[in-house]
Amino acid sequence: MSAITSIHGGKAGESTTHRWTDALLEPFRSVGDPVADPVVESIFANNEAAVVTRMLRSLAANEHLVPAEMPDAVEHYLNQTDDWPAWAEPEKVRIGQRLFGRYGMQMALALFTWSLPSCYACAKGAQVLTSTGRIDKYVNHRIIETSQFLLDVMAEGGLERGGRGVRTAQKIRLLHATIRYHVRHYPKWQPEWGTPINQEDQAITLLTFALLPRTLTKLGLDFTPEEEDAFFHCWRVIGHILGIDAALLPRDPNEGQQLWDAITRRQVAPSEAGRTLTHALINYMKELVPGTMFDGLPAALIRELCDKPIAQAILTEEPDWARHLLEPMRVFFNLTDEAQDSSGIVARISGTFSRKLLEGLYSIERGDKQLMFHIPQSLQDAWGLDTPATRHV
Repeated sequence: MSAITSIHGGKAGESTTHRWTDALLEPFRSVGDPVADPVVESIFANNEAAVVTRMLRSLAANEHLVPAEMPDAVEHYLNQTDDWPAWAEPEKVRIGQRLFGRYGMQMALALFTWSLPSCYACAKGAQVLTSTGRIDKYVNHRIIETSQFLLDVMAEGGLERGGRGVRTAQKIRLLHATIRYHVRHYPKWQPEWGTPINQEDQAITLLTFALLPRTLTKLGLDFTPEEEDAFFHCWRVIGHILGIDAALLPRDPNEGQQLWDAITRRQVAPSEAGRTLTHALINYMKELVPGTMFDGLPAALIRELCDKPIAQAILTEEPDWARHLLEPMRVFFNLTDEAQDSSGIVARISGTFSRKLLEGLYSIERGDKQLMFHIPQSLQDAWGLDTPATRHV
């Protein structure tokens, strides 16, 4: 059932023909998570925060069992939020995950250069990302956590009940509720920004994953409508597990594009928070990839993959030499003999930089605090990675 039933006619999961208007979307800026938020309230009211902190640190490793020592409210939450919705189609989910197995290296690249920058361009939503501590430290941890989330949910079997992807999504959902609990009491938090990590902000974030195939066509990759639809459906299921309201879970990529257009029209705007986050992201990508050969590529790819209003909202630098390499690459791919797998060529070339980014997540040091980074074996095999399954970074 929608948290805001008055603005969404019909049952959860039914087709919608309306356009997402301001009147529909604006109330969602006041809604967090009606399921997870009371759990966090209970945790702090009962002085159980230390127990839950330990759970959050180890939850990803507990692939099938709910830890017995959890508070009742958390155990109930974990058992309540790991089911698929009635409308989920398992075969589409499997197709979507197989597509990620084939193009995951490129999708990881787009996570860095389209998904995260697009979130930073939403001026109100970016405020919560700068209110939780040092920007450089936050961005580093955010990238590792988001990369881990992407790999866990899209690995084969990751979304099965009790699977690693489901557990990671539940952890992210509880973390969001914890952030809301703290940030809403910050004296600098402005009411016009809405509830921290509200439903509209979560919806646009989900779309930065669900619409990845459409974005990657800008780099010359090609997807069938069936592949695009299955990938989108996979993320619709993930959105349900994350607690996103049914009214903000479009049924297909075309509806998803409409919602994307509506939210970006409302929320994309220049902000100091967005530019600061993007600057830290670019610096982090440079830090992950040794040498200077690729230094110009992050900003160039952000400009290429992001819509112009988004790029203008978060980037201050003028386009550099690296951007001029992109068009000749596309021309070359288009001229490739039709009998040849041109998308495979693109996958190998564009995968070079994303491979270095993923390898960088293994090698870069994080001071005295360790974060676990794990690449599921099925994805390591698909991408030909020769790395330990898990590394503390």
